[in-house]
Amino acid sequence: MTGRLSDNKFETPVIIGNESSFENASVTAVGEQSESPMEVKLIPENYGEEEEAYGFSYLRQDTYKTFPKKTTNGRDSPPIKKFKGKLWPQVYASFAANMGSMALGTVVAWTATALPDMRKSEAWKTLDPSQESWIGSIMTLGAAVSCPVAGFGIERFGRRMSMLLLTLPFLAGWSAIYFAQNIPMIYTGRFLTGFCGGAFSIAVPVFITETADVRIRGALGSGFELLLTIGILYILLIGTFVPWDVQALACGVLPIIFHGLMLFAPESPRFLVERGKEPEASKALKWLRGAGTVDEVGPELLELKKSVADSRARKGTWRDLFSMSVIKPTSIGLALMFFQQMSGIDAITLYTVDIFKSAGSDIDEHLSASIFGVAQVVATLIAALVVDRCGRRLLLLISSFFMALSLGMMGLYFYLKLQNGGVPPENLSWLPLSSLTVYILSFSTGLGPIPWLMLAELIPSQVKGLAAGSVIISRWLLGFIVTLEFHSLMGILGEHGGFWFFASFCFIGTIYIYLFVPETKGKSLDEIQRDFQSPRAP
Repeated sequence: MTGRLSDNKFETPVIIGNESSFENASVTAVGEQSESPMEVKLIPENYGEEEEAYGFSYLRQDTYKTFPKKTTNGRDSPPIKKFKGKLWPQVYASFAANMGSMALGTVVAWTATALPDMRKSEAWKTLDPSQESWIGSIMTLGAAVSCPVAGFGIERFGRRMSMLLLTLPFLAGWSAIYFAQNIPMIYTGRFLTGFCGGAFSIAVPVFITETADVRIRGALGSGFELLLTIGILYILLIGTFVPWDVQALACGVLPIIFHGLMLFAPESPRFLVERGKEPEASKALKWLRGAGTVDEVGPELLELKKSVADSRARKGTWRDLFSMSVIKPTSIGLALMFFQQMSGIDAITLYTVDIFKSAGSDIDEHLSASIFGVAQVVATLIAALVVDRCGRRLLLLISSFFMALSLGMMGLYFYLKLQNGGVPPENLSWLPLSSLTVYILSFSTGLGPIPWLMLAELIPSQVKGLAAGSVIISRWLLGFIVTLEFHSLMGILGEHGGFWFFASFCFIGTIYIYLFVPETKGKSLDEIQRDFQSPRAP
């Protein structure tokens, strides 16, 4: 059976038929003398008006089919290969956006090296524990405040433009710290940099999810955490050699680099379609897929238009947040962020140098902190490479289990130290660094990057702004509480009890992930949403 050539409503000819239409089919080019092959797309015979209007969800890059075109001389020309696109433009756009993640990493870890140095300074030696806790934690409060603002910005101005607008306030925050003459200036700088970093935590995952091909979406999504950890390592290394104010100056360079790189990346094609800017969306897709012509990304644009049209038909409201198809994925995203924070990661990162110093190990605390940072980067890079092979769920299970184990060992070390009259246990000086290295390796391969990635994957697009924004606000507020009260917690429970406290939440998280978290590897966003609409959804 040979399909029939449809009216030329698409830039590439369409055959209406079924799979068998391609078995021994050929098309005679009427009135055309070219020897070049012709690419066609298969449309089922029973396609409807809605598909005809909006395109076809199954016409993605991996569904193109071709067969030889019979020319006027009767010879078949060679079939052309389907368009697969290039990956490097997407990698560049992802890297440019994730420079904002690297800037966030410096915000998170700045206190780890800055506070110990400030205590040595004559001007700041009067800092009390309460002020230090506020210097460490107020950035998370700024991040929480930024979430609704960033959510509004990415919908009103676009993902790319919203991130570009963060450059000036980011620089203002680091400048306030560099020129600080009093505690309020430090607080102001920390709040501003936290605000900008938190906004990046909203905008970057959305931008990457909407620009990345499904084949590498997991790897590029993990880049958020990878660049964040590189930012942490960056400041841990610099903080070993320069004073706290110069550290702030070094951190201020990153927003400038981000701005320069992002100027060459396009806006999210989905946002452009939502704004009715289809020519710009087509050009953005062409750039991102490395296509030679707009026609090559035509099917993907049609699919995107249909997806946007479906989302508008199901435009979300606050009432939609209470439907089960939204509650289920949102609750999973919220739980993952909860266990991420209750692992103590922000507090441990903020006070890394102090923790190693308190352990009394023979290894220098700055060297230990740098090793901690290197391990975090290496593990996150590994996670980015394997997340689309091993899957999200398996990595989360391995991560949370070994985090519980390593924090338990860290607590054991401090318990033995307490029982030994405050003297580090003999022959166990290696244990603090080993335990926290395993901890950060485990965190960075699962519970670090994957909750951010899955949050963008799980929540339906029509309520993504409302639901994801609420989850991320909760994440930063919980981080604020944990980091602000970290020293108090250690004082009440003892250092051993504090680490066992965080270990218990990691263990509970392992059980939760096993019972309730689904696998999203290899699924399109629409397929993930259909799973949650099923009666057997988790």
